[in-house]
Amino acid sequence: MNRSQGFTIIELMVAIAVAGVLLSVAVCSFQNISRNNAVRAATNDLIATINLARQQSMSMRSEVSITPATGGWSNGWSIEFDQASAGEDADYDVNESVTITSTATELAFRARGGMATGAGSTFTIEHASSSTLCRQVTVNFFGKITLASCP
Repeated sequence: MNRSQGFTIIELMVAIAVAGVLLSVAVCSFQNISRNNAVRAATNDLIATINLARQQSMSMRSEVSITPATGGWSNGWSIEFDQASAGEDADYDVNESVTITSTATELAFRARGGMATGAGSTFTIEHASSSTLCRQVTVNFFGKITLASCP
């Protein structure tokens, strides 16, 4: 019996359909991972900047402040040292898809590590396209940072 080797058109179409379904599931998962990573990166950058400001204010016995960029915290922030020997002023940018909201107009740390303002501040960091991807960073009067998920 003479039979040709290969795939039938039906087998080929089923294989393409299965590959399409698997690809669509992978793309959706990748987008969610990408959004989550953007929120985590912004959160980690903010926490690292706050820790640096507090640590440098105590070690150099000078005030260090963190101020939002023009347009608000979602556009980034700057760290400014009173003394040049404490460190070099730096600007931080935020991914365009991440929004950061806070009532704080500035975070200023005194020489002993506490905040110059009377109360702590809370920052809400979330992805612009998904409010479920959200983190809250709270800085109390003493400079202690608490990280939590949004309610």
